[in-house]
Amino acid sequence: MTQGSAGQKCEVCSDDKQTYLYHGEYPAKLVLCKQCYDGYMAKEMTQYWKDHIQEEKRRTGQC
Repeated sequence: MTQGSAGQKCEVCSDDKQTYLYHGEYPAKLVLCKQCYDGYMAKEMTQYWKDHIQEEKRRTGQC
């Protein structure tokens, strides 16, 4: 997590808390508050594991 400026607003919820930079579509980065950052990370990790499980099923012929 890369810390952003304290004065920036979250691009999702417009909250004026401490913000962090989240890697978005290259080369852009999103400025997010901690709550929104955690939400984006949770979605990304959930999708990663869904993809990983599907690939493992295809690889072992269980699909």
